[in-house]
Amino acid sequence: MSYNSYFGYIESLGGNGWLRVKLNDGFIWPLPEFLKVLVTKSGDREEFEILEGRFNGKKATVKKKGWRWDQWDWDMSFFEDDIREGHPHRGAAEMRFYIKSKKLEIDGLGEFYAKTQEDNPPPLGKYDIEIPYEPHPGGDYYTGQSTYAKTWFRIGHSGDRFLHCGNVSAGCITVKDIHRWDEIYKHLIISRKDFDSIGTVEIIDK
Repeated sequence: MSYNSYFGYIESLGGNGWLRVKLNDGFIWPLPEFLKVLVTKSGDREEFEILEGRFNGKKATVKKKGWRWDQWDWDMSFFEDDIREGHPHRGAAEMRFYIKSKKLEIDGLGEFYAKTQEDNPPPLGKYDIEIPYEPHPGGDYYTGQSTYAKTWFRIGHSGDRFLHCGNVSAGCITVKDIHRWDEIYKHLIISRKDFDSIGTVEIIDK
């Protein structure tokens, strides 16, 4: 690690919360705000290593922001230094989803109206909830009601069941309180259980 390297995270981005970067294999891919990184070089393009989430261990680059007269950003970087700015992550999010009651409880945040597909509910038990790894097109319809509608959190580390907002469920935990999804997102996106997960949810048949 060079003298100018530092541990940090993708800053709060505004917009829908995703930063498009170029992975070293050439793919252009969006990464979520507040993702932990190691910034290794700062120039017109900043070089960094991803330290958590699906692309943990991969290296990437991103072009610095251009100067804007209406936004003071002294280094024009998309990254914040852990030491200088303070680390934003909180502890693991703890959630419970009650299938029959159609209720999602999030510790420290409250209760929300949520449902699943009646004949295909997620299996009972306790599961990790992953750090989001890409915007989900299933949220397109709801972006007028929630800025972060396209950010879905996968339940467990395989399969296609997610925690998300919306009106239609295909076996996911679907938060019907769409107007409150931004509130949920802002709580979960800075929660961390480990390098893969933001916390846990327990599926309960009540």
